[in-house]
Amino acid sequence: LMIGPQTSFDLVHVGKCGGGTVVQELVPRGYQFEKFHLRRPVAAADRRFVILVRDPVARFVSAYNWRQLVMHDESFPAVGPEDPVKQLRHDTERAFLSLFPDVNTFAEKLVAGGTWDVSPITTLMQLIGHVPQGFAWYLDELLDRIEPGQLLGVIATERFADDFESLFGFRPTASRHRNEASLPTNLSPAGRANLVRQFAGEYRTLARLADLARRAGRPMSMEYVAA
Repeated sequence: LMIGPQTSFDLVHVGKCGGGTVVQELVPRGYQFEKFHLRRPVAAADRRFVILVRDPVARFVSAYNWRQLVMHDESFPAVGPEDPVKQLRHDTERAFLSLFPDVNTFAEKLVAGGTWDVSPITTLMQLIGHVPQGFAWYLDELLDRIEPGQLLGVIATERFADDFESLFGFRPTASRHRNEASLPTNLSPAGRANLVRQFAGEYRTLARLADLARRAGRPMSMEYVAA
């Protein structure tokens, strides 16, 4: 069934999964929905959900590159002195990202038993915008509590236009913001393997979502495998 403007739902906008484009398309057409972005969705029995997904490694690459641009964009709003904790977080994130010229250099450092102690690197990863708020953060509690009939659909970033059209009945026309695409995105086999291992929990959450989608009769267009 198509989702029309008369159908209310919650949009679970996991960062770097195309949520801004969904909002651009639906709001001018009168759709009524609540967006959950950088906050967890409400797992209540009377709510229905559209969820945005993406390969966890690709999502990380996009988030990493986006934060690299933000950290070096002089026009980006500075954190004021009235919030010293946010300023410290901002300064620490910027210093951390400056250690690695590109995302693959970072990914190849995530080797347990290598010349670097991986534990502080993985801890500092949580400073990178959108990284700690991943699929497990948004969805694990939700998946514990909702029924298949509450899931209206899933939009995969990799098949964004087709998934969007199958849910809403029209193809998106708004341009997607991809400023971070100007930075390198290639990963070596070792770099990808390290990130897959790092995000094993994210893949498990997506497998749980895929099972719910199948039971809802709305199977996901993508299968995300930790490989």
